[in-house]
Amino acid sequence: MPSPHRHEYHRMPPLFHYESVTDCFERYSTSLYCVVKTVVQPNQSSEIWRTIEKISKLPSYHEHSLLDRGLCVDSCIRLVDGLGPETASFLATDPITVNPYYQQRYGKVLNICVNYHLRERYNLTGYSELERCVTAETYRPALDGYHVVFLLIMLVLITVVIYATFTDWLNSSNSAHKPEDVRRTGSIWMEFSLRRSWSQLIAKPRTTLQRDFAFVELFRLLSVFLIIALHSMMLFAAAPTANIRPMEEFFDQPLMRIATSIFPFQVHTFFTISGVMLAVYFLDQASSAKARIGWSFYGKAIVGRYLRIFPALFILWLFQASWMDRLSVGPGDYRLVELEKDNCRTNGWLNFLLLNNYFRYGNMCIQQSWHLAADFQFFLIGVPFLLLIHRHPSLTKPLIFGAVAFSIGAPIVNLYRWKLPGVILVSFNYFSGIFAGMAYHRFRNGGFTEALSGGKTLRILRWFPLAMVLLQAAASPLFYHLDYSEPLLWNAIFGALHRCCWGAMCAIGILHGATVWRARHARIHFHPVLLVLSRLSFGVFMVQLSILRSLGRNASGEGIDFSWKICLVTIAYAWVGCYVSALFLALFVELPFAAAIKRIFGKNSI
Repeated sequence: MPSPHRHEYHRMPPLFHYESVTDCFERYSTSLYCVVKTVVQPNQSSEIWRTIEKISKLPSYHEHSLLDRGLCVDSCIRLVDGLGPETASFLATDPITVNPYYQQRYGKVLNICVNYHLRERYNLTGYSELERCVTAETYRPALDGYHVVFLLIMLVLITVVIYATFTDWLNSSNSAHKPEDVRRTGSIWMEFSLRRSWSQLIAKPRTTLQRDFAFVELFRLLSVFLIIALHSMMLFAAAPTANIRPMEEFFDQPLMRIATSIFPFQVHTFFTISGVMLAVYFLDQASSAKARIGWSFYGKAIVGRYLRIFPALFILWLFQASWMDRLSVGPGDYRLVELEKDNCRTNGWLNFLLLNNYFRYGNMCIQQSWHLAADFQFFLIGVPFLLLIHRHPSLTKPLIFGAVAFSIGAPIVNLYRWKLPGVILVSFNYFSGIFAGMAYHRFRNGGFTEALSGGKTLRILRWFPLAMVLLQAAASPLFYHLDYSEPLLWNAIFGALHRCCWGAMCAIGILHGATVWRARHARIHFHPVLLVLSRLSFGVFMVQLSILRSLGRNASGEGIDFSWKICLVTIAYAWVGCYVSALFLALFVELPFAAAIKRIFGKNSI
């Protein structure tokens, strides 16, 4: 449906406009090139300002009074020198307030320069803040120790993988063992063989547990694909984009507002899956153990889980802190690329402590790694929760009721007090997964059989969370018109229940699939292509924003171009780039280290 504001839209100044960096340094070799953020000053007598004010208030539209401008300083100086004193004084609104040195020398000049162009074409003025200045020498980032260390580590990894692969090939060709037997022989460093890593990627489910939950890989794959598609679209909203109007209009539709209220929950699906898998494998291991599992298991589980996470996280962090800056080409790329590099060098230590979703999250390194930190924190809670139930069965009901109450109450407090989206630590999704895993274990041991296959009442209850998720999402367009200047208790309760219903829906779906559905259409679930793509999901999720940054760079003029065809091509490129990068990360880092850690800690580690 065409927007009623379309005929007014193009009257406004473009959100982004960058003069050519190359032309600037060719004409003025000693000049600075600066990017400023300009806020247009209100002017109710201007029809263009009234259009800006009206469109900026729409929920899915950008703030069109906030502009980006890239300016060649020496060119601005020549322009300002040619203005009369009265004109220059009129255009010199508020001073620039950021870098003190550049503020004193160039603040007034850049401010006048921006206002000159705004006044000349739109009869508007604004005030500007300096964000970044570069010279011809500093425009391209220099190599330093981070770059060298990354290259050395990659060289060592590639060398080890090549040597281990060659040695493993020689051993296998001279051995009568089956491939799965060869895997258990040799030194730990032999786990870096590509043959062994590839066998992990394509290995079909063998145990009953693996077969019952094979269908989960399909949902994991679909969730990751949807997340990549959504983040690809968000790229155009975050990067300097020339003609963003079609996307603004698209997300302003009521149906898209409804869908947008559900999109963030896609990541929470992974928390539910993690909770299910933790409970299932822990209880299976506990039931087969000769004695009750002790608390020493907790420390071993923490160390094992952290060591499996660390190698891939470290490699990705080091890339973000080093060679990521090579992607910076256009004048507006520093927000996508160089700020990420600075954040990783300054705050990267929080990633390794897995606390980056709590502290300095406004300047987070590897933004998507909040999921990794939250999942690890849930693991720290989930293991002792299951240990208490295993060692003290009488505490089962109090622990379950306490977990449910905490999972509902904490998001309410979180949303009410801080008005945050509630992704920090507290989530019913993980506990709902644990409950589903516990129910599955009971089912496998002869309990809940009739209840899970059940009658009309159970069928209604099975679909109740899905119905609630859809009903709550349908009401989401009403929330765009609320005043959030003060906390709203009912809104916090509504948001918390919406999240809980999503977690319950996912948990019930997984439990139904693992018990009643039970590996139907197994030929699809066990297909090698599906197995490989789904097992690369972790790597894809971790590298996705790096790939997207490479696709949104080199913005010049009024920004990168946008159309729905370009958007679809970007999604396709992002999907391919993410899986190729994730495959390299899996074969050279993630799977070899995971196999080596499993040999050290034992195959029963979770």
